[in-house]
Amino acid sequence: MDAFQFGQWFSKRRRLCGWHSQRALIEAIRKDPALRTLGISEDFLARLEAGHLHYPFRGKTRQRVLALATLLCRTPRDVQQYQRAAGLHELSPQEMELLATLTEQLGGPSAPGPVLLPPRPLHLIGRKHELQHLLHALREEGPGIYIISGMPGVGKSALAAELVHLLATDSNRYRRSFPDGIVALSAKGCQGLPGLCTLLQRLLALLNIPRGQSEPPTELLAPPARPASAQALCSEVEMNALLDQVRRQLAGKRALLVLDDLESPFPFRQAAEVLLSCSCHQGECLAESGASLTGSSMLLISRIVPPATALPTHHYHLEPLAPADALSLFLTLLGRSPTALSASELQAAERICCAVGGLPRAIELAATAVGAGISCELLAERLALHPLDVLLDSEGELRRLLAEALGTLPQETRELLFQLAPLMAKPFSLAEAADWQQRCLSEPQCDLTLTAEPLSAPQRTLASTAAHLARLVRSSLLDLLPEAESAPGDSTHEQRYRVHPLLRAYVQEEQQRRQAALLAFAAEQQHNVPALKGRQSELLMALSQAYQSCQHEIFLQLLQSLLGLLAHLPMSESEPLLLRGIEVSQGCAAFFHRACFLQRLGAFHFYHGQFQEAHQRFEESLQVAQQALQPGEPRPALPRGGHPRSYLARAWFYLAALASSEGDLALAQRYINIFLRICQECGDLRGTIEALKLQGRYAYRQGRQLEASQALRHAEHLFLSQEQLLTLPYDRALSLEIQLLLCHIRGEQSEAQAIVERLITLASDYLDPYFVPALVLDEADFAWRRGAWEEAHLYALRAIREADRLAASYLYQKGLALLRRLSEHEPRLATKPTGPLQPGD
Repeated sequence: MDAFQFGQWFSKRRRLCGWHSQRALIEAIRKDPALRTLGISEDFLARLEAGHLHYPFRGKTRQRVLALATLLCRTPRDVQQYQRAAGLHELSPQEMELLATLTEQLGGPSAPGPVLLPPRPLHLIGRKHELQHLLHALREEGPGIYIISGMPGVGKSALAAELVHLLATDSNRYRRSFPDGIVALSAKGCQGLPGLCTLLQRLLALLNIPRGQSEPPTELLAPPARPASAQALCSEVEMNALLDQVRRQLAGKRALLVLDDLESPFPFRQAAEVLLSCSCHQGECLAESGASLTGSSMLLISRIVPPATALPTHHYHLEPLAPADALSLFLTLLGRSPTALSASELQAAERICCAVGGLPRAIELAATAVGAGISCELLAERLALHPLDVLLDSEGELRRLLAEALGTLPQETRELLFQLAPLMAKPFSLAEAADWQQRCLSEPQCDLTLTAEPLSAPQRTLASTAAHLARLVRSSLLDLLPEAESAPGDSTHEQRYRVHPLLRAYVQEEQQRRQAALLAFAAEQQHNVPALKGRQSELLMALSQAYQSCQHEIFLQLLQSLLGLLAHLPMSESEPLLLRGIEVSQGCAAFFHRACFLQRLGAFHFYHGQFQEAHQRFEESLQVAQQALQPGEPRPALPRGGHPRSYLARAWFYLAALASSEGDLALAQRYINIFLRICQECGDLRGTIEALKLQGRYAYRQGRQLEASQALRHAEHLFLSQEQLLTLPYDRALSLEIQLLLCHIRGEQSEAQAIVERLITLASDYLDPYFVPALVLDEADFAWRRGAWEEAHLYALRAIREADRLAASYLYQKGLALLRRLSEHEPRLATKPTGPLQPGD
């Protein structure tokens, strides 16, 4: 070896011992009473490592190089290697004494490394194969990162605890494997760099490195009491100093660090760089013998598989127990042997283990339940219906574990998992998952019926679904089905995914809870259109999922509550939903729902000028209503004061509007009288007021002002007498409409215009959007009848603009017809625009 080679060797040795800069080593020299008198400077170290000093060393240089062995040697073997590398031959008596003293100090009995282990499991059944593999790897394959992953409750921590206890009690082989100790820490709640900082500080305290404050080991073994957001925040300088301290402490040592409950996100690579800084794949050969420094190992217990950048040496994914092992664990926990059970009890025990999917934690809870007096037969029956039955998970432990696991996922991935709930009964492929998601996300008109063959999902949906499924697999919440277990006759050879029974039960339970909450929200807010619009995507998604999953009752209930929202959707979206509702309600003999959907569909046809279809739908609605009102027929909850008979009789209301639009006011009056009589017989206050309003309106249009005034004043009196009950936005609009018609009768046109603007403002948020062009057209007609042609012209243009926006062809054509009449009576208006107004007009 020459001066240059020794300089390189010395530099590597310095870094491996924890000093990553020459200045750091100089600081250590200055703190050593024996070394600081030798005049070793940073310049000297720089020249030494650069190979600028004469080799072999002589004089003061030799004295300084020899003295540095006290810092750079950890074992007697290191002393010998250092002496050979530095060319320290023909030693003087003083040099021989120095090396002998150093060798004696390093070779003396040292304190055993710390052994801080988690509690040993009482039973570990069915894990012999995994245990032997891990033991062999840790003993024979050298330092590195060892990861045990698996779903919550599968027994990762129990396997790791048994493993380290076996290592610690097998003294001879343990000394060879990890002579510097085994330390087990809980990493629960440690996320990001603050979490790494917390772990390193606890590790240093356990290894007896002086810190500002020290905690007893029993407290250090437990997870930090502070939430992740309040973990130790280190500055960059403090973090670097902390990393150097840990590197120095672990340099040249071989220890096993067990990190349990590791969560994402965690800086795996940074942790590996500091904790395994002396591992075999990063170590450097020492001297010519080729010997290398040994390093520590990390055993990580995590539900989440770390990314490839963390460079795991070995990864073991722990599966639930096989049926025979699951039964053996269950009987062991019960303290019973198979021969001590009756045939029915043994069969029930097997069914219990199958229902919980062989999950050890669930089997422990099942044994606890049976030990508390619940029979195996009863528990098996309940778990067959719902694997998360309260008899098993009375304290909610399994639900908590699953909820915590799902809580670490991105929102989009969680939503996908919930969307796939109907597919989880059996293994499914990526194409099936993407197709199902596409069905739920697609426009309502894309697919009115369920087909046996899956649709071809767009490439973007396929890629997005694949990414989410991969994240679920990495999080141990979804299993890839081995090819050997593929369904017989499956010629596609597609990779299939499988969901554990307990996770499937949790997802279905959560989906039902969400559905119930959405149903309650929609029912409560069915007249609050802004509130429904605020959750429109969520509500329509739930509606689509219920339809695709054939949850007919939920689909009908939700669609019934969303009838007010449908009016604010384009006809291309609302009509297919109503057709679905009519189809499903007919198949389920849900007459009330069918009558309502026919009524609403008829209204859409009416506003779009399809009078024949509208009339047919209204007639069908009245016919179905007769069946819906038969005794014993189920009926949905109605607004306060509503009555099923008058609610379904609104088809007469629409027929009156249809007759009025066709110019037959007498027929319209007859229809509205029928509606009024039904409302009065049912005690429907809201319907009665509305019918009286229309009576007054039709009478006013026919010139019977006294009759119109009487009907409107009667409606106003009823409203004021029961105003405390009429609190819906629709009720406020009804009151304003009555006032508007009374203003026209009294000739108070300026006040009428102000009421019109108030009605339009209210309607934009709460009412049927077709209400605005219909209202404005009526005002244009009233203005035309009294000769206010300029006002009529402006109202007509406004109505045309709104009708054009809604694609309401009938209202649009009606507005154009009024413009033509105006131009005939007042030629100068013919030069004004007759098309829809543009912004700024």
